[in-house]
Amino acid sequence: MSMNEIHEKHWAEFMTDAHHRTLYDSWWTSRSVGYWRQTRLYAAVFEVLGGLKDFSWLTVGDGAGYDAWRLLQAGYREVLATDLDDAVLAETKAAGFIQNISIENAESLSFADNSFDFILCKEALHHMSRPYAAIYEMFRVARYGVVVIEPQDPWVDYPCRVDQSQPHYESVGNYVYQYSTRELEKIAYGLNIRGIASKKMMDVYTPGCEFAMCNDGDPIWESTRTRTEQLTSAMHAGEVVASYVQAVFFKNTVTPELFDMLAQQNPEWRFLRTDTNPFLNGTNAF
Repeated sequence: MSMNEIHEKHWAEFMTDAHHRTLYDSWWTSRSVGYWRQTRLYAAVFEVLGGLKDFSWLTVGDGAGYDAWRLLQAGYREVLATDLDDAVLAETKAAGFIQNISIENAESLSFADNSFDFILCKEALHHMSRPYAAIYEMFRVARYGVVVIEPQDPWVDYPCRVDQSQPHYESVGNYVYQYSTRELEKIAYGLNIRGIASKKMMDVYTPGCEFAMCNDGDPIWESTRTRTEQLTSAMHAGEVVASYVQAVFFKNTVTPELFDMLAQQNPEWRFLRTDTNPFLNGTNAF
């Protein structure tokens, strides 16, 4: 079975299963604990690029169109949602949550160079068999930047020492690739793009969080919030490895001063200039 067929089968079964259908219906509730979790994951967009809402956006690997919906809900005006299959995207569009959809293979996008100002790819790369092909395709299609939000590689150092790295697979597709901040920075350096902003974070999933509200006294809310705070403190202390890495790749800068201005406005983020190859005279691979 091909990756496309696996993907289509996953979503078909997801939408016909009673429990999973209720999960889909819960995603559009803005006061839920699940919504709060997702808001934290979108920090790369909402914090770093929150002032760029008049630019065009493309979401890649956006299974149900949730990424596009969150952008539109936050005031980003022009967003196109894409995925390998549009069955669920079409349903989300029919419900009025999103406006524009398209079937796209992230590893071979149909768009011309520099077709969109920014691209968002959230928790999709690790489902691909050729994620680096998708990364380079996004750089080709984006005019200014690419946002990547992915699970942090928990074995980035461990298997090098003990040779015990084993891949993990999911029914929806590949789950071999995970990323570290350093891995993403190497991509930016290799392409000699303007720079990269990155941040690590901890995420806690509590079963049932999709249906629980962020109300004081709610056990799921209290547990999720407390555990998130505890793990975040432990991460900053170097006691645990982050569960997610968020990154904004700056292929080009909208204005000459924007990169430095965003770095000053977001001190919690690690901003690096990566157009430092002295032999390329400031030009990038695109």
